[in-house]
Amino acid sequence: MVVAGGLLPQAAFANGTPGGGGIVAPTAAPAPAAPASPTVSETQTVKLTRSQIKSVQRRAKVRADGALGARTRAALRRYQAKKRLARTGRPNLQTLRAMKLAFAEKIEKQLVARQRAPGARTVAGYAFPIRGRWSFGGSATGFGDRGGAHQGVDLLSACGTPVVAASSGSVKVKKRHGAAGNYVVITGTPSGEDQVYMHLQSASPLKVGDRVDAGSPVGSVGRTGNATACLLHFELWSAPGWYEGGEPRDPRRDLRSWGGAAAH
Repeated sequence: MVVAGGLLPQAAFANGTPGGGGIVAPTAAPAPAAPASPTVSETQTVKLTRSQIKSVQRRAKVRADGALGARTRAALRRYQAKKRLARTGRPNLQTLRAMKLAFAEKIEKQLVARQRAPGARTVAGYAFPIRGRWSFGGSATGFGDRGGAHQGVDLLSACGTPVVAASSGSVKVKKRHGAAGNYVVITGTPSGEDQVYMHLQSASPLKVGDRVDAGSPVGSVGRTGNATACLLHFELWSAPGWYEGGEPRDPRRDLRSWGGAAAH
């Protein structure tokens, strides 16, 4: 696996797999996903009014010029780094809440209402990565499980179920690993985070450098590598990226906010 310009040995990964892998005990067929909870992605960029932008700039200690220019984006990244937030350089709910800005709640309600719009295929530019029946895994399949070695979450689904890009971006890595199986890393996403898709059934049709949109085909659910059940292991890594100085975080809330595909 290419990391920082070199090949990271398999032994360097916890349990022999990036992010601790997706080893799970065999389980019964997954039930249809529960309806999405009334939450939205905390790291997606949100649109602000001019006065709201000025409020953000004051909290970030940058001159309020009414625009999200280079100075403002740099100041936001510094603020986000200081507060240990996703360093996107853009306003999002996570940052607005950290700044204790009153209008964060209003913006969240607007996003929730938008995500519930009938017939919407994506949620504010995001799509649930599995197109079919799925469920969260049980014990040892959540973020931070296995003594902190598990750096993502496992989504159980039937092998062959389509996997799609959760947002726009470009393919950073496409490889096969002895433990992670067939996997893809997508970078340049709206939140600035890298997205990782592991244990794909076969090599993704995408190539490194390909651009994708939310809902673009990535591959299909599999059990390649050291997975003992059909699943998608999904990770989110902050900038500067996956095994390039970024840090993983729990994507469960984001996944719920993006909504699951209807059972079929």
